[in-house]
Amino acid sequence: MSVTREKILELGEELILTKGYNGFSYQDISTVMGIKNAAVHYYFPSKETLGASILKTNIQRFEEMVENMQNRGFDERHQLEAFMKLYLKSNRESKICIIGSLGTDVNTLSEPMQQELQKMVERILTWLTEILEKGKQKELFQFRISANDQAIQILSSLVAGLQLARILGKQAFKSIHQSILEEIATSGLNTDEGKNSQS
Repeated sequence: MSVTREKILELGEELILTKGYNGFSYQDISTVMGIKNAAVHYYFPSKETLGASILKTNIQRFEEMVENMQNRGFDERHQLEAFMKLYLKSNRESKICIIGSLGTDVNTLSEPMQQELQKMVERILTWLTEILEKGKQKELFQFRISANDQAIQILSSLVAGLQLARILGKQAFKSIHQSILEEIATSGLNTDEGKNSQS
């Protein structure tokens, strides 16, 4: 991948997370990079192709994260904690996640972008459901609803929590993050890790 193309992807994602998909233009990217709009169009002919590429990159990063955790022998508890730390990082940086940002604009997105967004959400939920089921079998987690419903509840809380934190302050998300862990905790779940690391 060319350095310019990679930088455009990075800036495009940054703008989605801070301004929203409909809140930026190619001019914002070209101004920061010191290039002409035509140069951005060379790599991404339309904003829709840029958006779809950003989503595909996020899906790839997620797959790489999961593979890395499995290769390192993370149990289900540590996999969940590592995933949730991504949202803690976004909260520290005053960002919402790409699902939350694009979700608010979903009706204005192109069909390819809608498909990629749906693919990303479904992939994360499938993975969350799997680790919750396995973790419950190992008595690492406890919950009464189905693993799929619990996965939806966790992801919804993380996505919405980042949006609320923009209004109520970063501490609001830390409370949401902590309550998610405590709700499904069994003895040994490190519910203080996120709080201590973010204090």
